[in-house]
Amino acid sequence: MSNLRLKPDATLRRRFMIPESFAHPAKMHAGLLLEIVERYTKPRQWILDPMSGSGTTLLAALSGRNVVAVEKESHFVEPMRRSWEKMRQQVMLGCELGQVVIIQG
Repeated sequence: MSNLRLKPDATLRRRFMIPESFAHPAKMHAGLLLEIVERYTKPRQWILDPMSGSGTTLLAALSGRNVVAVEKESHFVEPMRRSWEKMRQQVMLGCELGQVVIIQG
């Protein structure tokens, strides 16, 4: 990954996530997440994100991965659920939609 060049992810985030996702103070870069998912997982495998925050990891479900997203902060859980609803409406061609479990814990 040393040669990886990441462009700003605001366009991707706007397409798949609700505006409130921008408010999280420590968002994972969406392009980096997608690169890691493609490189280290296969479709139908499960990904656990124990500190899901804004829910960027949910994007992995658009490429057929299953995601368990756990977030302690209640004020981030509802926006994450709404982002997931938005993502589900924009399934990528050629990929089966993965399962998503969102837990406040």
